[in-house]
Amino acid sequence: MPELSLNNFNKEVSSWFGKSIIPAPSTDLDKKDFGQVMDVFSTDYKRYFQTEEILIENILRRLELCGILMYRVANRLFLEHGDEQNAERYSNLGRFIAGFEIYYSASIGEGLKINHGLGSVIGARCRIGNNALLHQGITLGDRKGQRPVLGDSVTVYAGAKILGGIHIGDHSIIGANCVCMTDAPPHSVVVGIPGKILKHEQQTT
Repeated sequence: MPELSLNNFNKEVSSWFGKSIIPAPSTDLDKKDFGQVMDVFSTDYKRYFQTEEILIENILRRLELCGILMYRVANRLFLEHGDEQNAERYSNLGRFIAGFEIYYSASIGEGLKINHGLGSVIGARCRIGNNALLHQGITLGDRKGQRPVLGDSVTVYAGAKILGGIHIGDHSIIGANCVCMTDAPPHSVVVGIPGKILKHEQQTT
């Protein structure tokens, strides 16, 4: 299958919408938006495949990439155009295909990788830095009207919940099934219910 271009992106996505119960967007993605999306998505893609070309075949081999790509499109439409209707449609298509939900108003840095991802939810207005690694069944969401912020290179293992207006520092690990509701400094390992810092490696320069 060919490298992903604007033309075959719009054709592929139209086919995906046609096979779902989700209404298709009212307009196709244009050249400018596609270019901006691909600038970021290319960093996600390289977490899975070390190829310069972004191949449709590879995206369809790893459905997590379909979900991430639909989030990137949805986020672009929401932030740049305030187009919530089409943003929601792309976001819902990603959920339909990949089995996880990334709300279009979430802010996620470059190099996102999701392993499996089934049942995971990244809620509205959550913030995640660069090079995150997320597993299945996780939740990033609201507590008392606030959402979490994750720094760069954070790993979240299966079943973990990160809730409320807390900050998880760079290079931290949230253990499987942890319920984390408190801040964690950089290089922490957080485990348990409720989450407690098991290990904190102070980095020196």
